[in-house]
Amino acid sequence: MVKFLFSIATAFSIIALVNGAPRTYQTQNKFVFDTDPEYSVISCDNYLYGPNAAWSCHNNTVIPEYDSCCFENWGVLMSTQFWDFNQTLLDVVNSNDSALIKQVDEYYQSTKYAIGDPRQTFTIHGLWNDLCDGSYNQYCNSSLEISDATDNITHVIVDTFNEPELFDTMIKYWVNNVISNVPNGGSISLWEHEYNKHGTCMNTLLPECFSGDYTQFENTIQFYKKVVEIWKTYPTYQFLLSEGIIPTVSEQYALSDVQKVLADNNDGRQVYVGCINGTIDEIWYYNNLKGNVLTGEYRPIDTLTNSTCPDKVWYLPQ
Repeated sequence: MVKFLFSIATAFSIIALVNGAPRTYQTQNKFVFDTDPEYSVISCDNYLYGPNAAWSCHNNTVIPEYDSCCFENWGVLMSTQFWDFNQTLLDVVNSNDSALIKQVDEYYQSTKYAIGDPRQTFTIHGLWNDLCDGSYNQYCNSSLEISDATDNITHVIVDTFNEPELFDTMIKYWVNNVISNVPNGGSISLWEHEYNKHGTCMNTLLPECFSGDYTQFENTIQFYKKVVEIWKTYPTYQFLLSEGIIPTVSEQYALSDVQKVLADNNDGRQVYVGCINGTIDEIWYYNNLKGNVLTGEYRPIDTLTNSTCPDKVWYLPQ
């Protein structure tokens, strides 16, 4: 079982706006998200209720080896998202052609999208585990890597592990684009890249952390499930929409306003907002973790990375 702690405002946004959101129950001034997707890692109850229990990056003693599956050594967990805006619109907003800008804006504002349309979604980038100082390691264990060329990731997800719904979500919302680190690759190449770069660095995803007989790529598929699960708890587009911040070519927004809306929906913790050419293109949510990366409790923390955006930002349509 994994628990997410967020503000009440966040909870209502997610309950109302996220398709397939987990059930919720209230605890004092926060909501706990109870999502049990049957991750097959060993139980961490003995650790969580024992003397060594600690949030990642906040332990005062060395975690014993026997608890290593219940404490993430590189304990800053980041759920990262893309805003894949239409880059040709940069020419429009920089044209100083008021008639053109008005025409383009009217087109986008009059376009109707189906619920869940990726064009109104901050899509998935990944789940990263940075070190406590904000630095990171990468590609940590080549023996655990997956290769679409030799392993056929679609086959592994859909057939070997019988996760067609997971695949459908990934193919729709975990989409490669021009700003990813996988140039000229498709979405499956991005999934391969994200797991190999970040998932192989998570010590609580090692094969010995799984209960029963470990199956090759079990940790890979459960990493993908976790990435999607956490991403669903951060409906960034809806957060911004709730305060009247919408994609447009007609005006810029104050970066501070964007940051405030996201912090208000993140337990008051500041979120990283990334920009290209003064235009929002990425959002990163930072957390500490108590327990295993798959079943543990995530607690929002302030971003460890300064924004790359100017004081006034474009939020351009896709």
